[in-house]
Amino acid sequence: MNPTEVHIITPKELEEILLHFSQSMTEIDSEEDLLWDLVGNCISKLNFEDAVVYLLDESGEFLEQKATLGPKSGKNREIIQAIRVPVGKGVTGKVVKTGLPLLIPDTRQFPDYIPDDQFRLSEVAVPILLEGKVIGVIDSENSQADFFTELHVRILNAVASIYSGQIARIRAEKRLKEKQEKLLELQKRNYQFQLEALSAQLSPHFVFNSLNSIQNQIFRDDKESSLRFLSIFAKLLRYFLSQLHLEKAALAEEIQMITWYLQLQKLRYGEILQFEIITDEAFSQERIRIPSMVIQNLIENLLEEQIQSANGAISVQISFGKNQEEVSMNVLINQAGPANSRQKRPTGKLPARTWEEFVQLMNEIKPFHIDFESGEKPCLQNESPCKYVNLILPILNE
Repeated sequence: MNPTEVHIITPKELEEILLHFSQSMTEIDSEEDLLWDLVGNCISKLNFEDAVVYLLDESGEFLEQKATLGPKSGKNREIIQAIRVPVGKGVTGKVVKTGLPLLIPDTRQFPDYIPDDQFRLSEVAVPILLEGKVIGVIDSENSQADFFTELHVRILNAVASIYSGQIARIRAEKRLKEKQEKLLELQKRNYQFQLEALSAQLSPHFVFNSLNSIQNQIFRDDKESSLRFLSIFAKLLRYFLSQLHLEKAALAEEIQMITWYLQLQKLRYGEILQFEIITDEAFSQERIRIPSMVIQNLIENLLEEQIQSANGAISVQISFGKNQEEVSMNVLINQAGPANSRQKRPTGKLPARTWEEFVQLMNEIKPFHIDFESGEKPCLQNESPCKYVNLILPILNE
C-alpha cells in the first residue's frame, strides 16, 4: 500500500473480521493467545503499519505491551524493546485515564505524544473495557498524518468490546479453575488432617503405653483398677472413632474425653501427674458444640512436652468458660515438684505436629477461626514458672 494513500476498509474486510470473531475466538483459552490473535488475525486485516495491545499491570499504574503487529513483533511472540506507559501519560495513558477513545491526526500537534520504536505522525487508541473499567488499550500509529478516521475508531471500539468479552470469559474460567484446584487442595489437606487427627488420638505410642499400664495392674492382681481403666480405654477409643469424621463435638463430651485421657495418663505416670478440671456444671446440661479433635491434641502435646523436660511432678489445671459465641479453655501446667516426687520418667514421643500447627491447619481447612495465646507465668501455688495456653473455640450450635 502506498504510504500516502489512506486505506478504505471494504465490506469484505469487515466480513472477514466478523467471520473470525464467530468461528475461532471461543476456542482460545488463554489471554496471551487471545491478544496475539487480536493483532494477528483481526487488526492485521485493517492493513495498519503497526498495532500494540496494552493491559494494565497488577498495580493499575502502568500499561504493559502484551501483543504487537508490525516492526515491534519479534520471533515466537517476542516484543522488541517493550515499554511500560504510566497511566495518564501519552496517548494510551490518557485513554486509560478518561476511558474514551483518542484520535490524533498529527502527533506533532500533541505535546504528550510518546514515541515508541519510532516517531509516527498519526495515532488512534481505544480503551478495552471490562465491567465498566479500563483494563487495557488497543493502539495503532501510522507514519502518515491524518491516516486514521472515525470509522477506524468505531471498528476498533467494536473489536475491543468483543475481545473484552472473551477476556472476561477466559478470566472467569481461570478463576473457576483456580477455585476448583483450591477446593481439591483443601480436600487433600482435609484428608491429611483427618489422618493426622487419627494418628494423634490413636497413636501406637498412646495405645501401647495405655495397654501396658493396664497390663501392669493385672500383673499386680488389681482386678478392680485394671477393669476400670480397661473400660475407660475402651470408651476413649470408641469416642475417638465416633468423632473422626465429625467437625463438631459436644463440649460436655469433650470434657469427659479429656478426663478419661488424663486418668489413663495418670495410671501410666502415677503420682508424678496431678490434674484438675474446672468447669461449670451447666455445661453438662447445655448442648454446646465446639470444633472436635482440638482439645485432646492440645493436652497430649503439652503433657508429653512437659513430662520429657520436667524435673519434678507435673500439675495440670484446665478450666473452661463461655459466653454467647465462644468457649474459652485455659490450661496451666507446671514442671516443679518436691524433691521426693522426682522419679525417672518413661521416655515419651512428641507428636509430629505441634498443637499450634494443628490449630493453624484446622483454621486453614475449616472456617472456625480458633484463636490462642501461650507463654509462661508464675504458678498459682508458688513462684515457679508455669506454661499457660488460652484457647478460644467458637460455639458451633446452629
